[in-house]
Amino acid sequence: MRFALSNHERIEATPGALGICPGCSAEMLARCGTKKVWHWAHKGQRHCDPWWENETEWHRGWKARFPTEWQEVPARDTTGELHIADIKTPFGLVIEFQHSAIKPDEVVKRTNFHGQIIWIIDADRRATDRAQYERMLSENRPQRFDAVDIYTVYSEETRLLKEWGSLGRIVGFDFGGDNLCLLTAVQGRSRYLFDFPKAEFARLVIAGKPLPVVQFGKPATQGYRRRRF
Repeated sequence: MRFALSNHERIEATPGALGICPGCSAEMLARCGTKKVWHWAHKGQRHCDPWWENETEWHRGWKARFPTEWQEVPARDTTGELHIADIKTPFGLVIEFQHSAIKPDEVVKRTNFHGQIIWIIDADRRATDRAQYERMLSENRPQRFDAVDIYTVYSEETRLLKEWGSLGRIVGFDFGGDNLCLLTAVQGRSRYLFDFPKAEFARLVIAGKPLPVVQFGKPATQGYRRRRF
């Protein structure tokens, strides 16, 4: 975790620091080594959120695009189990940054729990994903709407689309660089993809404004309150 509580204030990990978990109030230790990003770890136990994954520089880079008070926001489900959102806005939107492998049933559970959610996927984690993605785009001719190239592809064309293409939420594939590849709509086997600047993505989220989406091959806008395309 990036933040722990000390004297009721959120602080980042520094060598020798002690803190309290903002989710479960357990003691936390500052882990400040040379191989991993500095972070807080629970003292003598596993993380209190069963969905939590170890944080990387990639996570930190994305979180840093948003206000600190929106980062690592805890909430409990109907059974009392704790879950900590990577980003949760005052408008109720959750953004989850996923680097490691994740089981499909966990994706569904997390999506249903948060409701209004956008997933951002580290698409550079597996070497084959970029090659599959670039080959897929090279074999498809985009349509241009409002100065944006829209690619219509099929759910079976890459492993990323097989894993994330039927979720029914906005998904951003991060291959590095300044843009996200946004998947915002599903129609049968078709998936609609287009590049969108990361800086503009963060700006719109912070402002509480809708992201651009594609509906049946035409650009449109969608408010965060609508859960499906």
